[in-house]
Amino acid sequence: MNENNVNKLISKLSKQLGVTEEQIKDSAQSGNINELLKNGDASRNRKIEEILNDPEKTRQVMNSPQAQAILKLLNGE
Repeated sequence: MNENNVNKLISKLSKQLGVTEEQIKDSAQSGNINELLKNGDASRNRKIEEILNDPEKTRQVMNSPQAQAILKLLNGE
């Protein structure tokens, strides 16, 4: 996933969650997603919390090519 695709993903997520792209980047860098979830859809938030509370599901998501691309972008690589 290239930087342009990551930016599109962040933009789409921003619109879905009702937060700024900068808030998404800040939350990703700090690991604190609570601010992002407070305005989100309850069903989506439950799914996100389910993933984050299950180490195996979290590992699968974090090892996805998309997540790795986002992490590289946020780390300036």
